[in-house]
Amino acid sequence: MGVVAKRIGRVLVVHLDGELDLHTAEPFKEAVAEALAQDRSLRHLVVTMNRVTFMDSSGVGALLGRYREIAERGGRLALVGLQLPVKRVFELSGMSGIISVYDSEGQALASF
Repeated sequence: MGVVAKRIGRVLVVHLDGELDLHTAEPFKEAVAEALAQDRSLRHLVVTMNRVTFMDSSGVGALLGRYREIAERGGRLALVGLQLPVKRVFELSGMSGIISVYDSEGQALASF
């Protein structure tokens, strides 16, 4: 799992590459936690997932945990570019009711 995080204004943008599962959720959680701890002004989180090929319940849990962290800051979490297998898991988990999904990073950033 590749994890690259960058700051754009008050938004933390995280690009994921590979699988988001039991074995790879931890690096994602750590990258977000570290960035949020270093910069208290970060309010929103965009997770770009167009290169994520698989997600299991551990990945769902990792996303929901980051959703809670961002909500505590008064911000929102947005996902970008869900591939069909990942989108199915996302929808079956019920997350589509609380987390917005966008086709592009630009659309997600413009939503804040």
